[in-house]
Amino acid sequence: MSVRIVRTGTGVVKDHHELANKGMRPHAEIDSYLQEMDDARENKPSLKARFDDLIKKDDEQDRRLNGITDGVTSIHGALTSVTNKLNAVEATNQVQDSRLSQIEQKNLQQDQAILKLQGDASSNPNAEVVAARKDRNGKIFPSLKSRLDDMQSKIGTGGNGGSNGGTSSSIFDLQTPINLLLNTFRDAEAHDKSAYRQNNLYVDVFKDNSGIDIEKSTSFGIIDGTVSTGVIDTNIIMTSPDQPVPYHVTSSSESSSYPGWMGMNGNRTDYYYSNGLAAPAEGHWWKIDFGVAKIISKIAISALNITSGWYSVASFTVQGSHDDANWTDIYEGTQPNTKEEIEHHILHSTAYRYYRIAKLRSHLSTSPVTLTGWHEIKLYEVIDSVTLVTKAIEVNRSPNKLIVTAEYTGSVTFDITLDGTNWNNHIDLNKLLDISALQGSRIQIRANIPVAGTLKSLGFTWYDDSMLLPIPGSDGGTGPGNSSVTKPLVDVVAATNILRNAYQTLKNGRLGPATRHHLYVDAFTDNSGVDIPKSSSFQVANGRFTKTTGEPYNWELLNVQTASSVGDYNNSNRAYRPFKKNGTTSVYAVEKIADDNRVSEPAGNKDYWLASGSSADLFIKWETPVLVSKIIVWMNGTYRSGHDYCDHQIFVKNPSSSQWEAMSPRVNLTSVSDKGVHGDGSWHYPISVDYLINEVKVTVWNKGNFMTVTEIQILHFSDEDPVFVSKPIKLDSVPTHLILDAEYEGKISVDLSLDGGVTYKNDVGLNQLIDLSDFTPGTSVVMRAKLSEESILHGIGFIWYDKDTLPTYTSSQCPSSGGNESHGMPMLQIEKLGVIATPTNPEELNITIPPSKDFKLPPVEVLKFVPGPTDQVRTAASFHSTDAENYDADEKHVAFDGKMHLKTTTTSSMSLESVLPSGRRVYSLAINLNEYVKIEKVEVK
Repeated sequence: MSVRIVRTGTGVVKDHHELANKGMRPHAEIDSYLQEMDDARENKPSLKARFDDLIKKDDEQDRRLNGITDGVTSIHGALTSVTNKLNAVEATNQVQDSRLSQIEQKNLQQDQAILKLQGDASSNPNAEVVAARKDRNGKIFPSLKSRLDDMQSKIGTGGNGGSNGGTSSSIFDLQTPINLLLNTFRDAEAHDKSAYRQNNLYVDVFKDNSGIDIEKSTSFGIIDGTVSTGVIDTNIIMTSPDQPVPYHVTSSSESSSYPGWMGMNGNRTDYYYSNGLAAPAEGHWWKIDFGVAKIISKIAISALNITSGWYSVASFTVQGSHDDANWTDIYEGTQPNTKEEIEHHILHSTAYRYYRIAKLRSHLSTSPVTLTGWHEIKLYEVIDSVTLVTKAIEVNRSPNKLIVTAEYTGSVTFDITLDGTNWNNHIDLNKLLDISALQGSRIQIRANIPVAGTLKSLGFTWYDDSMLLPIPGSDGGTGPGNSSVTKPLVDVVAATNILRNAYQTLKNGRLGPATRHHLYVDAFTDNSGVDIPKSSSFQVANGRFTKTTGEPYNWELLNVQTASSVGDYNNSNRAYRPFKKNGTTSVYAVEKIADDNRVSEPAGNKDYWLASGSSADLFIKWETPVLVSKIIVWMNGTYRSGHDYCDHQIFVKNPSSSQWEAMSPRVNLTSVSDKGVHGDGSWHYPISVDYLINEVKVTVWNKGNFMTVTEIQILHFSDEDPVFVSKPIKLDSVPTHLILDAEYEGKISVDLSLDGGVTYKNDVGLNQLIDLSDFTPGTSVVMRAKLSEESILHGIGFIWYDKDTLPTYTSSQCPSSGGNESHGMPMLQIEKLGVIATPTNPEELNITIPPSKDFKLPPVEVLKFVPGPTDQVRTAASFHSTDAENYDADEKHVAFDGKMHLKTTTTSSMSLESVLPSGRRVYSLAINLNEYVKIEKVEVK
């Protein structure tokens, strides 16, 4: 059946909302195909002539049926009873049905000639062309409906038609990388991972803000892994008065053991406490400088639970300031004497940089002004909307394609830049974006989160041309005659996913390198897969292959000096003391923390510093600044029955600012005898700063009777970059192709050998199908990875194929002229970003055109994006019954009732043929079977 609808109303301008309709074929295009088929038919009868001939044959059959009807009439006249007459009529009707079936079979056989046109018709949704259903050999083809459904699916997915049984092609497997991103979100959540990169994939599930460019982003809150707007906990955990940057906490009065910043350090076992000094006129205050202006709309205070809570704050005033000089009262509150955390809501709409909790009063009946404090205070800010920008991801070479996906609520929009400056706004998610026109190789995504919106996860994966799968059959024929070419067909994305899942399996089970069927992986849970003599400057620990830290510095050669803020058990002197060798200092002296002896005799009182008190700062300084890769704190001594190890935190001094910078958070041990993850009483802290160091501070907190530290070490960097060389991996046959993958951070290049490491191909591409035909042949694979100084290799592996296991497809080639086989063209929708052009200053762009074996291409249509109102839906045609007058519609077969669709029920009037002797009347109805795919039933009313 053929339906043509011609719009007679006013024209409708296309906009970008119509991009999704590019898979549909216009009638003009269908007509062009039919014209080409007529030209190719030459002197053979046209399709219309063939159908006319079939119609004439149908008319002949109708005449024969009329003769049959006359015979039925004479038979009924001879019958003597109504029952016999009815039986005779039923028998005659059965004969008629049989003859109608024979007629239809003959008509179907007449359609055989149309099959020669089927190749082009397979990609052309035209009912007349694909009406052939059966040939002379009895082969039954799919019905017209199933053919139309199949054609529509091929148009949508880029499939090719053709009657040669060739493999259907696809432009790009979009769903697999999207699924990979979504699965990686879940994996990152399950393993509590921060933002991280895996080869050409990047994900962030917002465990923390490590993947966010703070300077380019506005204020934001992260709650349970979700970036949110609304009233958000600032979540500030102070480790010193001015750490972390940019926050700074001060107070008008504080105890040396419990300073102001301890009232906001996330630890409810310590507190902020004023020292009893005379207060300012209005009372003591506690102040925080946010560095930027914020609207603080709520505070929560945990009362000071000492001396029955009488020292805890009882009343206060919240003040805000723009300049730290002029203060505005914005809230007055009272705090009950309770152990519970009490929230105070502040109604104001002004953003201040500085906030004070001022006019402090405690529950004491005496000295309520001079003695007060709290365990912990939390500040909550109002965030109306969020602009969140990811840190730049260096992809080394300009990507051509990108897929971005995210999990969010609300009307969140996304932008992209490759150079940090020029942004392309409102990109589509879950589409293959062409970004070849953008300049740069540092990908950043910007999420614009409106009020009440949230962002749970964000990820993207990028490709260059070498990483995209070729379209099967993409190399058109170049000469006459039929030929075919066999090519590999491997889903690189799926293979990469298999390798990465294998890494995780090894890590979860703490398994060494594994060889499976045509697969090898090493996740560096140990060094058993490393060819140690051939590798260099490396260490393997906790699933990471990294640069070795080198040897510890010699304290004596550095001319070290040590000091303690509380002295030591036998000497309260807090001044710096010069280096002394082990055995020359008194028991528990502070000099022991840097005497080049990290071992303390078990159950002995030798070679460790010991002091009482709640906390202490241990200072180490030396004359010449050096480059430090790691700091190790040793606590392996034993005092009496307990070990008396300490909670601790590491700091180094920045020589340019003279400020202490935290290299670790506060580490809270599980008990006084906790020996750490290494099990030997050592705690290791990598140092990543861009300056030389000559001062270290270790702050310790008492967990028992005393505090003890055995030794503090600083370690060199290795002079060479790390190199990984795998042990030879034996294969059971000669490989022809291979996919190589590495999960890493930083920069890395991988070399590959098939002959056991004798000869290498350098800088082999990752995550692409590698043809090994130009490698030195062999069955012993060796991988060599060269890492930059700060790079980390998490896993490496490959999947290989031989001549028997390589998936392939056959690309059939044939000339278009005079042939009866051809492949339909997939319809492409290509989105180009960053294109700016005018009629007088056009921009020339190269876009990929799918190959065609017959050089037939659909017309190129360009849709121009016109800025204007967003998130609007415009109705071009509603297809209500009143709208039908705007169309030249086939009213017999097409209905307008809010949707335009084919009618499934057709009503026709029957014609009176004759009146039987019994008085009964015979009616007839001519049905053109070519108009219908299938007739389910006929009702007579």
